[in-house]
Amino acid sequence: MIPKHTIELDAKDFIRGMSDSDHSSNGGFSPSGIHLNPIIIPGVIYSPASLVDSDTDARLTGNIIASCSDDDIFGGYDRKMVTSDGKYYRYNGTKIPEAALRTDAVNTYTQGFTDMISFAGETYVTTKEKLVRWDETGAIFNASFASFTSTTYPHPAIVYENNAFYGDGNLLLKQTSAGGAPATILTLSADQIIIALEIDPGTGYMLISTTTLLNISNTLRGICRVLWYDGFSNKPIKSAIVDDMVLAFYSVGGTVFVGYGQNLGYLNGSGITFLRKLANVTLDNAQLPYKQRFTNIGKTLYVADGRQILAFGEIQRGSKVFYYAIQNKENTNKLQAIFDVGQGKIGMSFATNKFFTFDTTSVATTYGADFYSNRYNFPRPVIIRSLFIEYAGSVANGANPISAYLLGENQTTVQFSSFANTTGAAEYFRESKNLDKKVRTFQLYLVFQNVNPGFRRIVVGYDVVE
Repeated sequence: MIPKHTIELDAKDFIRGMSDSDHSSNGGFSPSGIHLNPIIIPGVIYSPASLVDSDTDARLTGNIIASCSDDDIFGGYDRKMVTSDGKYYRYNGTKIPEAALRTDAVNTYTQGFTDMISFAGETYVTTKEKLVRWDETGAIFNASFASFTSTTYPHPAIVYENNAFYGDGNLLLKQTSAGGAPATILTLSADQIIIALEIDPGTGYMLISTTTLLNISNTLRGICRVLWYDGFSNKPIKSAIVDDMVLAFYSVGGTVFVGYGQNLGYLNGSGITFLRKLANVTLDNAQLPYKQRFTNIGKTLYVADGRQILAFGEIQRGSKVFYYAIQNKENTNKLQAIFDVGQGKIGMSFATNKFFTFDTTSVATTYGADFYSNRYNFPRPVIIRSLFIEYAGSVANGANPISAYLLGENQTTVQFSSFANTTGAAEYFRESKNLDKKVRTFQLYLVFQNVNPGFRRIVVGYDVVE
C-alpha cells in the first residue's frame, strides 16, 4: 500500500542543527543525537571519523587538564600539555612521542585553577601555588618561578599587548619579558576574585571576570562581574554585573563566547546573551565550562559537555547552529580538556590517562552515530507505513549503513526491516515497507553502522486512521 501522507527530512532540516530538547522543534533534529558531522557537505549528515588513540605508547600517567601552542616555532610540535599529576608532554601531530619531559612533584594541578600560555618564546603554567616557567629548547624548567599570594583561587593567564597577565585573587599580575618576574598592575577590591581573562575583539580591551565568593564549583551565589581593562591603568574602564559566574571567555570570529554557570552564551557589550544550557554538566569544577574545555576549528566553536563535544557554527552562510559533534564512547568518563592540535583535529582527554584526537574534516571512517528526528505529534492516530532513505554516496553490495527504529508515545522501539544492501550492486537509496505501526507520536531513530555514505533525504510514509 502506498501511504497518502509523508514526513520529509532533508537539507532544510539538517542545516538547522539540533532543537533545544526532544519536546521542541526549533531545530531540524533532536539533541538526543550524537556523533554527527553536518559540515562536510551542507545538507548531508555524516558520522564523524573514528577517534584516534594519540597516546599509543601509554606515556600519560595523569589526565591532561591544560594545553597551549608550542613556544618553539621551529620545533615541529603541535601542542604542549600538562597533566593532573604535574607532568609535561608534547604532541607531534600523531602521538605523544616521549615520556614526560618534565615533572613537578611540588605544586598542585587542578581543573579550574590551572592555565597554560605560550609567551615570549616560553611556556608558563599556573598551579594553585606557583607560576611555572618551561622552555624545553633552552633547558629551562622552574617550578617555583613566581609565587601566588593565594593558593585557593584560580589563576587564569593570557597574553595581551605582548605582555603576560595572571589572575591572583583580587590582583592582576603583569609580566613584560621572558624570565621577568610578574608584578601587580591592578588591585581590585578585596571581595573581587578574578576567574577568567580574555581579549574583547570589539574594543581591544582585556576582559576580566570576577566573583565575590570563592566558588570554584559554582555552588554559591555571589555578585559576578565582567570588567574591561586597558592593561596599564589603576582601575578598569568599565564594569557590568552579570547573571552568573563567568568561568571562561572564548573568542571566535569576532564573537566572545562565554561559559557561565552551566550555560553557554555570548558577550553583548553590557552583559551576556544566553545561547544554550550544557545538558551534561553538573556543579563540579571538573565539568564546568572553564577555558581548557573550549576550542575552535575555523569558524566553529567546540565546548566540552560531559562526555560529548557540543559544536556551534555555520553549516550554511550566516546562520550558526548547534549539534553534538562527538562523544567519548571509549569509556563512560567525561572530558577533561579539549584543544586544537592542528590539521583540523581536536584533542580530547579523559580518565583514566586517555588522549584521543578526531578529525573534524574527515568522514573517511565512521565512529558510528545516533540520529534522532524531532518528535511529531498527531491529533489522531496514524499508521506509519514506510521509510525511504537516500544516501549522498553509494552503499556497496553487502554493506549495511543503518538500523532504523520508530519510537512511539510509549517510548518503546519498533525496528524497520533491514537496510542492508542485498542487490548485488552499489545502491544510493533503500526503502523499508509494511511496518504498519499505529501511533499518535512519532520519532525516528537511526543507528549508523560500519559505512558512512552520508544521508541526504529521509521520507516517512503514513496514513491517518479513518
